[in-house]
Amino acid sequence: MAVDKIANNKGSLPWLKVAGNRIEGPNGKPVVLNGLNLGEIVKVEQEGNLTEEYFKQAAAWGARVVRIPVHPGNYRSYGSEKTFTLIDKSVAWAKKYGMYSIIDWHSSGDIINGNFLAPANIFFTTKDETKDFWRSVATRYKDEPAVAFYEVFNEPADRGYLPWNRLTWKTWRDASDEIIDVIYAANPNAIPIVSGLSYANDLRSFNETPIRNKGVVLAAHPYAGSYSEPWETNWENSFGYLSQHYPMMLTEIGFDPNDNMVPQVYRADENYGARILNYAKTRNISWMAFVFYKGPYWPMPLFRDWQTFEPTESGAFFQKALINGLKARDNQ
Repeated sequence: MAVDKIANNKGSLPWLKVAGNRIEGPNGKPVVLNGLNLGEIVKVEQEGNLTEEYFKQAAAWGARVVRIPVHPGNYRSYGSEKTFTLIDKSVAWAKKYGMYSIIDWHSSGDIINGNFLAPANIFFTTKDETKDFWRSVATRYKDEPAVAFYEVFNEPADRGYLPWNRLTWKTWRDASDEIIDVIYAANPNAIPIVSGLSYANDLRSFNETPIRNKGVVLAAHPYAGSYSEPWETNWENSFGYLSQHYPMMLTEIGFDPNDNMVPQVYRADENYGARILNYAKTRNISWMAFVFYKGPYWPMPLFRDWQTFEPTESGAFFQKALINGLKARDNQ
């Protein structure tokens, strides 16, 4: 498959669009965007690390897209305008180095019934607040093609180790369409991203009640411990089957052989990494490695320190994959 090279043009990024089951550039060629998850933007700023060098390093690692998370709690406490100033800087730096941006409303839980993963003060939000945030994003960046993707909610959760189970796919589908209506009213060129249930792992009910809006990308977060073996079969059944009809992004993938934060989910090695990247490649699914950040409470760091950006084991793996991906496209 011939893949568009447009994101290699530093400082100038054209509009992308959804056509069938793929993302396309202005010449109609498919675009597969692989890249990096950044740290939560307010947190990175407050730690003194939201600099141009951060984005320069991401581009040097081979990223064609960066995912910019915004925690609802930080958005409220830091203030909307100050937060958008940080997003403005981030988008400009990403664009300067030839990378598209995904704005990510980084909550985890049940937006309908009001249950959220801890710390709830960080993840808590409401449907009205979420709509207001996306209305502001869509209005602010309606003329900026580099802000291509609007990930409406990081990880809708209906089950797992939390003591509640009330969010259904139909309920989440309806809420997603309401949010997308708000986005499209301000920016019809935006590309919304919608995640599956169970922390962005489960899209099995999608075909029963598909998204009403058009032009949507579907997302999954297939960490090693979120699925039993055989991984490929379960990935296919849970979300991959939809790549025949919709563009898809794995907006979080990653591993850490020594993880002690949530080892039952994140502890894995390069075998997992090779298999998930191969799976994505065979289906033309874009992916973002987690996480290009080093700090407390965030698992699977891709680098060891902010001075050298020396890769960790998983960082070296994804850095090599990103750079090899760019070389392959340049040789087409």
